[in-house]
Amino acid sequence: MTQNGMTQNARTEVCGDKPWPDHYTYVPAIRVGDTVYLSGTTGTGDDGKITAPGDIVEQTRQIFRKFDALLRSIGSSCEDIVSTTDHFTTTENYGKTAAVRREFMRYNRPTSTGVLVAGLLRKEALIEITAVAVLGSGKAQ
Repeated sequence: MTQNGMTQNARTEVCGDKPWPDHYTYVPAIRVGDTVYLSGTTGTGDDGKITAPGDIVEQTRQIFRKFDALLRSIGSSCEDIVSTTDHFTTTENYGKTAAVRREFMRYNRPTSTGVLVAGLLRKEALIEITAVAVLGSGKAQ
């Protein structure tokens, strides 16, 4: 069976508009049918460095910018995100990240899990988020 020219359960790597290095052992996202699984993402810029050291709010904003760019590359947006898992290293200002989520998901709230962790692989990262999106599920209201 096909949908949008794809085999319905085909596994497709989603890397956005930039080439993804073959030597990496993961990809930014995987699409299976209408479901997109977004890898754990930190608030890094194109140079791989944390964009706002010490600022969990701006790091969160950068994560959702990256998610939005990936999803837009396949005709979607953050409005299609149905679930997130936040791994954060501090509760200081964590509550303010809710406003950032509302910037990117104005009409559709996802399910969410928050996990306080001792640290992340990127030492300056205060938060890492994974997400799942279902294409076409987040129509603006």
